Amino acid sequence: MRRSFNPMPRATRFFSRSLPPPVALSRSPNHFVTSSANASAVDLATAADGSTFGLLANGTTEIHAANLSLSSIPVSPELTQIPGRVSVPGIVLHPSGALIYQPYLTGAPGSLGVKGGIDILDAHSGMLRLRIFLLQQFMTDTDGLHGSFLAIDENGGRLFAITSSDGTPENAALTVVQLAVVPLGIGTIQPSTVSAAGGATLTIRGSGFVNAPTVAIDGKSATVAFKDANTLSLTIPSLTPGPQKITITNPNGETVSLDAAITAN
Repeated sequence: MRRSFNPMPRATRFFSRSLPPPVALSRSPNHFVTSSANASAVDLATAADGSTFGLLANGTTEIHAANLSLSSIPVSPELTQIPGRVSVPGIVLHPSGALIYQPYLTGAPGSLGVKGGIDILDAHSGMLRLRIFLLQQFMTDTDGLHGSFLAIDENGGRLFAITSSDGTPENAALTVVQLAVVPLGIGTIQPSTVSAAGGATLTIRGSGFVNAPTVAIDGKSATVAFKDANTLSLTIPSLTPGPQKITITNPNGETVSLDAAITAN
């Protein structure tokens, strides 16, 4: 069994391990056969709490709320910076819905010299927050269009990818990426409507939260309680009625904002 461990810049680390040969699965009463994927909708991912889900349709990623309404269509011009970049199925949402993890290849699946990578995008704006280059390409099936070969942990900081030197199962390996820092992001906010008088408690689910952040609601400081890397609890100040912009800043200066995040009445 081959093992390798390589230190990467910014403490991002990769660990690759060869996978055992595939095991043939026998048919059983619970065996299901799925028809060929519809070319107009080839990928689906959901936040852990079911609040949002992502759909890759006609080459565009769409973010929908639990009631199926369209929340955003993230667009990032930075994705075109890699000539020949090919998006592959297997998008993953951060458990809070704040980030999209989009796997890609630097060329056609299975081609010589092609590498894999993961773009981490803000689920609301589509802004590219982090780009990761893998040592191998993602493993794909015979046509390179179906199958999911990427997963993340509960905080979005540890990524698991099935990679291959040539895109085939025969040369597959498990690559684990440990991020130094999970990008700061805002996922869901509850409740979405609050009293302008202030004093209400607000829960923000997101990514990359650390202890002692500051939160401003339309420029006014809120009292913040850090719960975990994905959760903040706020006591809101008095507000002017109307849509409210929320800005979160970590102690290291990293900041993220969401316009019209809540409404004060």
